[in-house]
Amino acid sequence: MIEKTVLLAEDDPSHEALLRRVVSASSIPCRLDVVHDGIEVIEYLFATGRFADRDAKQIPNLILLDLKMPRMDGLQVLQVLRRVRGGDYTRFAPVVVLTSSESDQDIVEAYRLGAQSYICKPLDFPAFSSAVTETLQYWLGLNAPAPQHHLGAYAAHEGL
Repeated sequence: MIEKTVLLAEDDPSHEALLRRVVSASSIPCRLDVVHDGIEVIEYLFATGRFADRDAKQIPNLILLDLKMPRMDGLQVLQVLRRVRGGDYTRFAPVVVLTSSESDQDIVEAYRLGAQSYICKPLDFPAFSSAVTETLQYWLGLNAPAPQHHLGAYAAHEGL
């Protein structure tokens, strides 16, 4: 099975460590690329800044996005992606909000801005582990993503 890439946007080192622990314990082959704020999410996705040597056409198979991050929060990231998603490869990367916020306003706003899923981080480790594992199983296993080999033809057709 081909290893898939998950972009984790998480500023809390303890949450990052827990997620790494869950991913390594799972049987889901994936590489976890981690950024720590919204600016880094944008730089990663568009291959700018410290990610300038990354191929922007190699989109992550899944973006796990925390909302409460410094410099640019998750909702601001979604706003940027919503503005540009119609015209580049990032439109094909599913965004799952994985956050501690249970605010109805945050949930509605995240969906309005294009998040495909919203998960409130469970407080105990077994529930957290289960939520992350099930999310990875769905988005990296069950979900049928846009085939990578067709994205180039699509981008050429759309003038990307």
